[in-house]
Amino acid sequence: MRFFCLLTTLCSLSAATPANTTPQCPPIPQIAPSGQLPPGSLFPAFLLSVSQKRPDYAFPASQSALVTPHDKCTLTRFDIPASAQNKTCSLVLFLGTGGKEQGPGNIIFQGNLGVRYPVPGETTWSNQPPLDAPFADAPVIKLGEAYRLGGGPCDYTPGQAFTSVGGSICSNDTTLAFTQSEGGCGKCPVGFHIIIS
Repeated sequence: MRFFCLLTTLCSLSAATPANTTPQCPPIPQIAPSGQLPPGSLFPAFLLSVSQKRPDYAFPASQSALVTPHDKCTLTRFDIPASAQNKTCSLVLFLGTGGKEQGPGNIIFQGNLGVRYPVPGETTWSNQPPLDAPFADAPVIKLGEAYRLGGGPCDYTPGQAFTSVGGSICSNDTTLAFTQSEGGCGKCPVGFHIIIS
């Protein structure tokens, strides 16, 4: 796939495509200064909707997030490989060129306490995993921006191939929707990622 991206890029350069057709991706200083994900970044295992208005309905897994006021939230799960031991993991959200938003951008971010994780087709609003208190310093979310939401030593479980982490996004006043993308090939990354450094 990377070869195809390189070939496409070379072809577009030789055809004298105007330079302004490549989007300017919003950077995150220190960890994603180009606005692209560095090698080794993690993509969510899945995103999973839950609905306060349909508290016993179990949605399937997807790579799309949907948050609506006082109703839909999106749960995330990442699997951090054992190779990330003694490294720093930063949770980031890119919304440079993808997504839809309506409202003031007040998104509630909460981390999973690690007791259990969402299961596609089984997890509902009523039985969702326990969550930590909302992030006290969460930014106001706007399309066209990128955010480092938090970070610290990568979670590691001795003897395990990976360690799961996750969380939830909800809102009382904002609708937010996006589909995950790793970016590259002239496109910006979209959605949640973990950058390992």
